Amino acid sequence: MDAAAGAGCPRCGEAFPEIPPVTTPSFGGRALRRCLRCGTRVAWSGSAGHVVFTCECCGLPFLAAALLPHAEQRCEECTAGRVPEELPDHDISAAAENEVHDALASRWRFVTSPVAQPYLDRIARSVAARIENAPASVRVVLVAAPEHRTLALPSGMLLLSTGLVEFLEDEAELAFVLGHEIAHAGSGEVAVRLVRLGFRATARERGASDGLCWTDAAVDLVRLGYGRKRERDADARALSALLALDYEPQSAVRYLERLHGAAERSDPSVAETIVAHAAPHDRTRRIERALYGRIPGAEVARVNREPFRRAAGRTALRGSLVPTELSGPHGTSWSVPAVFESEGKMLRTGVLIAAALAAAGLVALATWLLL
Repeated sequence: MDAAAGAGCPRCGEAFPEIPPVTTPSFGGRALRRCLRCGTRVAWSGSAGHVVFTCECCGLPFLAAALLPHAEQRCEECTAGRVPEELPDHDISAAAENEVHDALASRWRFVTSPVAQPYLDRIARSVAARIENAPASVRVVLVAAPEHRTLALPSGMLLLSTGLVEFLEDEAELAFVLGHEIAHAGSGEVAVRLVRLGFRATARERGASDGLCWTDAAVDLVRLGYGRKRERDADARALSALLALDYEPQSAVRYLERLHGAAERSDPSVAETIVAHAAPHDRTRRIERALYGRIPGAEVARVNREPFRRAAGRTALRGSLVPTELSGPHGTSWSVPAVFESEGKMLRTGVLIAAALAAAGLVALATWLLL
């Protein structure tokens, strides 16, 4: 175990779990760990650690040398008064998603299943119908990876790793996981974070045009999440969708308890999920508090364990997976509408031009585009 893993949490003193650390482009390869007791995140560089916060204004992650009170959890840009608009222009958001598609298509391996795919899409649509402002068209894209990995994109594309699907035990758990990601997309958080992280990566890489900037943005989004407040809200909205669809809400609790157990066993597959989201016990407590005193309805809540196992369980999934392109396993394009293709070309041209500018100029360009 390295020195960072053996160090105590700066907030509660609890030892960090021994699961492999997570690294993100935003923090230059620092090792990220989350305390399973209080949820504090620390980014380590050698034996030195900095606390990871999510800015209360712009929503981007930043580092601080010490614990900050809630009122002071702002990044340097926002503290200096350079707060971007709450939402990016729709065309820019769509062009950014196109860049992410191109970047991930060459770095992640996508698969589909003739049995699981229709089932996953159907559940995603039923959950989205119960979440306010959910994207009009949601669809699930499977990523061949043992790590638990989820990423919602503004258009409604939900990237879900095969390792996570195999970890789930019933349809109610699947609905909770999908609902959590759909809630992020429905609130507009995905578009905001994706565009801001992409431009920040562009500034950091000085205009690299090989797609790394947008891959970095996607990786940051997967591994850093949206901050404690936004993650809690996504859990609450996912839970409401479960109740509206008459799923057994305790399935969400069972999923989180297994997730906590996997972290305690140092299972490397859960490292990204643990770092990106609030501590599983905190999430469980809040769900149980929301359910306290609730009177069950006349109908028996369902989990649909057998339908899930037949369509997407471990045995069914592994036996039916075939490689596919990100452009879509159903023979239809999953890219954003063609009307935004010109915006994507404009954005790529802007990135190339930005290569000749200093870092300060790139940041100014990013701010101008967001405003």
